Amino acid sequence: MNCARTLEDVRNLLIQGKHTEALQQYIQNIKEFSDEPDMRNIGGDIFNKMGKKDEALIEYERCAQLYRDLQLYANAIAICKKMLRIDGTYEHVYAVLGDIYMEAGFVGESILNYLEYAERIRKSSGHGKLESVFRKILDSFGRNNRILKHTINGFPELKKEFDNHIDALQSIEETQERDLIELIKRDPEYRSFEKLIEMELFRSRRYTRPFSIFAIEMRFNEVRPESCSVDMEKLFGILKNNLRIIDYVFLISEGVFYGFLPETPSDGAFILSDRLVTRMKELCQHQVKISMRWATYPKDGQKLDELLDSLQKSGQVYFQ
Repeated sequence: MNCARTLEDVRNLLIQGKHTEALQQYIQNIKEFSDEPDMRNIGGDIFNKMGKKDEALIEYERCAQLYRDLQLYANAIAICKKMLRIDGTYEHVYAVLGDIYMEAGFVGESILNYLEYAERIRKSSGHGKLESVFRKILDSFGRNNRILKHTINGFPELKKEFDNHIDALQSIEETQERDLIELIKRDPEYRSFEKLIEMELFRSRRYTRPFSIFAIEMRFNEVRPESCSVDMEKLFGILKNNLRIIDYVFLISEGVFYGFLPETPSDGAFILSDRLVTRMKELCQHQVKISMRWATYPKDGQKLDELLDSLQKSGQVYFQ
């Protein structure tokens, strides 16, 4: 029996009010047609008619995901709205709608649904979960998105929480930026790095050659010390394999790599970051933000302290 024929039989039973028979027919065939969104949809209808709301919502959510996989976004949105008609308190649907609208390219609708989800989380689930929703919104749209700034004004209490979240992020980022030089100088390997730079400064002044120093920072969204350590070690190996024999790289346990590139101008350092980006993306199985910054002698400084200060103040290239 093909899927269309099965759907017709189940639908006819449902129309006749034979809910138990329709459910039996559905259960007998769902394993064979589990990837058919229309089958999942009618399964949700059966459970809903029988008053089994939770089972119905599960089937509808599976149906919406199957439509998304097929890029039938209008169908997926219609299923989500059906779920809200059945249970207006099912807050997770707004997060799903936010994802679907974003995949479909409707930024305004996506932002509105994410904010609706955040507002409901704010009222029900506590601050911790709200932080994760804010991170999702910022990662997806950035802090300066005009639609986001306009839409969030319709959620005044949520906006206060959102602004506080951004202020906290900025404070953390500023602290991390201020501490980069101190972090590098505290590293036991720093003395070796300092001596190498002194030698390179002598050679570069004598032969009028540029060189660059660099820093790479990793920030994991989920704190998993054991996996972070493994990933950093793998990254360390990738860095060494992609650098020349004359280049140097040092690893700090806090997730920072630093080093220097002899005879390398700033555009050469940029090319290096572009080459590393693909490999780093392949490696990082967990959500992680990685940034790279660099400073170049003599353009950005004539001494090590001047170069480190320029390094800390330089713009960062981000990828995740």
